[in-house]
Amino acid sequence: MEIERAFTAMVQDNRGALVRLARRYAGPEDWQDLLQEMQLQLWRSFGSFDGRAQRSTWLYRVALNTALSHVRKPRRDHRSLDDVPEQGDAGHAVDPMDVLDEFLAMLDPLQRSVILLDLEGLPREQVADVLGLSVNAVAVRMTRLRQLFEQRFLED
Repeated sequence: MEIERAFTAMVQDNRGALVRLARRYAGPEDWQDLLQEMQLQLWRSFGSFDGRAQRSTWLYRVALNTALSHVRKPRRDHRSLDDVPEQGDAGHAVDPMDVLDEFLAMLDPLQRSVILLDLEGLPREQVADVLGLSVNAVAVRMTRLRQLFEQRFLED
């Protein structure tokens, strides 16, 4: 019973982050299924948490691995950078969340993970730990991704 309470508290404390990850890795039709799958995988592996990493690091690692498995399935709506219109092309205001969604859809799963964990406010050290990268590799990837975003969506 104590394990169930600890698990429930952990999921509730991190629900917002899990929902955001699910929404970014799954389409509007199936993000709730991905969220449920993330929670199932967290439950299945909860007993194996050994405390070597922070609990939040472990949670992100399990959730991201579940999301990455989800995106490895063939997707019909994946588009390349060249397929996305420039910000001013349509002659109307662009919703920032739509721009972010478009940008995330263009990235490979590791790039998307780096950005999403950064947006969650995780320190670079924790992002590195979750993704199995060095802190320097995370910093370099973030710099390159920011430059790519700026080139594509912010420059006139």
